[in-house]
Amino acid sequence: MKVGFFQFDVAFAEPAQNRAIIKQALASDEFDLLLLPELCTTGSLFFDRKQVSELAEDMHQGESSQLLQALARENSACIAAGLAERDADALFNSTLLVDPEGVLGVHRKVHLAPTDKMRFDAGKAFRVYEVKGVKIAVLLCYDIWFEDGLSSLKEQGVQIILNPSNFCGEDSLEVITQAAKDYGVYVIAANRLGMDHVCETGVRFIGNSLIVDPQGKVLAQGDESQQLRVIEIAL
Repeated sequence: MKVGFFQFDVAFAEPAQNRAIIKQALASDEFDLLLLPELCTTGSLFFDRKQVSELAEDMHQGESSQLLQALARENSACIAAGLAERDADALFNSTLLVDPEGVLGVHRKVHLAPTDKMRFDAGKAFRVYEVKGVKIAVLLCYDIWFEDGLSSLKEQGVQIILNPSNFCGEDSLEVITQAAKDYGVYVIAANRLGMDHVCETGVRFIGNSLIVDPQGKVLAQGDESQQLRVIEIAL
């Protein structure tokens, strides 16, 4: 199975620009399963909930969903991407999964980081999906730090965990690698690059996306530049 990640510098509050980057990048390689970062069309350090609402999309009919569904059909593949979701009055930090048939599922981040809690509602469930006979699931960024999601997915027979992320420190790399080893699963983590905007926090995202095998061995890792990496794994 050909799996991979695409990491790039997400332009803050510029979804059209980010979609154009994604469209160009994903046309350049063959893959069965590809992961994009958390909140990859909007950036993540929103000023307030109102701004999230203005940028959030419907997971079935939104422009980002339509693009990703088209790319999945063209590549005969599954694509997972972190997006800001609007569902009636609720706002979620979500991951959309699409395949050649359309929307496969949506994972809503369960464990909200402090910066999320002021802007998003929390998800409640961890679910496994099947792609080309392989059981996959999502733990969105901070979700992978907690045992409840990992344990639930392991009980459901998950083989590959997708971890779309916005992380800034190397401690996240250690957590991701250890999770793969402790639970005996492949983990694909896609992190972003750059900064959302000039702000007091000075938050900088470090890339270093990675693919880890069930023994905790890093099979592929990005650096701090835009990269699309695809490798073949045996399941």
